[in-house]
Amino acid sequence: MTDRTDIENMILQIALGDRAAFSALYDATSAKLFGICLRVLNNKAEAEDTLQEVFVKVWQKASLYKVNG
Repeated sequence: MTDRTDIENMILQIALGDRAAFSALYDATSAKLFGICLRVLNNKAEAEDTLQEVFVKVWQKASLYKVNG
């Protein structure tokens, strides 16, 4: 199980261009996020496209992430 701290650390590493951290984040979160996208959009192709867009944004914007707490 991946906790919030693990995810935050992965995002911080992604901000440095760490592809392994990006892969780990994808592995840890994509199934649940896909389920959410599918439930909201009720269309598998649209959910897949949306999930891809989310992860592209994570890669592009990771440096803007601020850890709260």
